[in-house]
Amino acid sequence: MTYPSKKVVGIILCRSNSSRLKNKLKLRIERKTFFEFYLDRLLKCKNIDDYIIATTKNKKDNFFEKFAKKRNIQIFRGSENNVLKRMVDAYKNLNKKYEVIVRCNSDNILIMPSILDLDINNFLKSNSDFFSPFNKNQIPFGYSSTLFKSKKLIDLSKKKLKKKYKEHVDNYFIENENKFKILKKYNKKYFCPNLFLTLDTRFDLNRIKYFASKIKNVEINKQPKKVIDIFNKLK
Repeated sequence: MTYPSKKVVGIILCRSNSSRLKNKLKLRIERKTFFEFYLDRLLKCKNIDDYIIATTKNKKDNFFEKFAKKRNIQIFRGSENNVLKRMVDAYKNLNKKYEVIVRCNSDNILIMPSILDLDINNFLKSNSDFFSPFNKNQIPFGYSSTLFKSKKLIDLSKKKLKKKYKEHVDNYFIENENKFKILKKYNKKYFCPNLFLTLDTRFDLNRIKYFASKIKNVEINKQPKKVIDIFNKLK
């Protein structure tokens, strides 16, 4: 069987069963659920060819299936705790070949499309196997997403791995960097390692709402610097 070839697919990871902030992606921000708010920002990326939502078989996650049908986005339902398997199974479910898989964590509500596009460009040019903006956290946590060469991620899924690597896939690449070509480039213009914009707690929720309100009328490409400037003034 031959498949049409595209470069980049975004696999959108989401689930309702979060331990610290229950049903966090169903909470609301600016008249949208946090999940919809995140997705609308992610879809502004210019370098991602296709998307698929990858959620769990838990009935609590029926919300994401209804949303996917409403927005005409492909969806796959798989393992709740084995994130690696869920990602790879979602990828295979597409029946297409992609050079790069973007792990789109939907709790990174203030994803910055221009930053992610830049990271994808650098990744493709360097022919790397792996990139994580969370490794050593040089830029605000949540601005971008982890990138994998699809073949490397699929090969990894065939190995017998420790439980921690099945949930935290990045760690395997980071802890075995001698086996992979890892892109470590980041834009020093956005250096701000102490700013965390992922949604895990009630405090995170209020912080994200605050920054979102400050940048809603700011051009999308200027938002990364604007958020950092606001954060630095708050210190």
